[in-house]
Amino acid sequence: MSESLRAATQAAARRRQGRVIRFTIVLSTMVAALVSMPGTAPGQQVAGVLASRDELTAAAAQAERSQNPMLAAAIRQRLRDGDFQVGDKILLSVYTDAARTDTLVVREGRVIDLPAKAVLPLTGVLRSEVKDRVTAEVLKYVKADRVDVTPLTRIGVLGEVARPGYFAFRSDVPITDAIMQAGGPTLSADIDRTVVKRANREYRSADETRQAVAKGLTLDQLGLSAGDELVVGRQRQFFNPGMTAAVGLLASLTAIFFAAHR
Repeated sequence: MSESLRAATQAAARRRQGRVIRFTIVLSTMVAALVSMPGTAPGQQVAGVLASRDELTAAAAQAERSQNPMLAAAIRQRLRDGDFQVGDKILLSVYTDAARTDTLVVREGRVIDLPAKAVLPLTGVLRSEVKDRVTAEVLKYVKADRVDVTPLTRIGVLGEVARPGYFAFRSDVPITDAIMQAGGPTLSADIDRTVVKRANREYRSADETRQAVAKGLTLDQLGLSAGDELVVGRQRQFFNPGMTAAVGLLASLTAIFFAAHR
């Protein structure tokens, strides 16, 4: 296969994948609207997926094989230190005779304060593991029918979205849902060029993010942490505003010239 044909084939594949991603975002919006319709009971929304320790271990090995040392190191650090940082929030709902919901804040030392003045350390704990840890501790002091634990992740959704800003999302929401909760992509957005930034450096490339969106991965599965930024890309502009104005002026002058010499 010639280089030009190979390039054309790859470009066509990227365009097809881009259409699938855009359809996924639209479909996600429709589902979110249906879920939020009156008559839907609280808690009926289907939870997403949180990455397990085994899955992260496999992902770190894959990153090393793919010669992506930055990603491999980030995953290894996550496995060692856990997902929770000081200031992170966790929603705790305890169902007894009546439901009670509290917002737990991770404080200095990476610990949270539970009912009955219990203190639970979260160093080395993943989001996928926190429900079992918290539930086991709560049931030592409270007789409950059910315990729900929902970790939140505060990230920025920036770039070409209608309402860019920082949001505290459930960690198990799909990436497309996070984009829609920021108002959805603008008309000039190019989802294929979306990246994830951490500390002003690119943490996940456009290709990695595009594949994650196409697979329906969640924020947790993509490895986002508090403070990370999901930056939605912008379509390439073949003419900058200055050039567009110059072309317009030239066209106007040309029209005037021909009108004057008729």
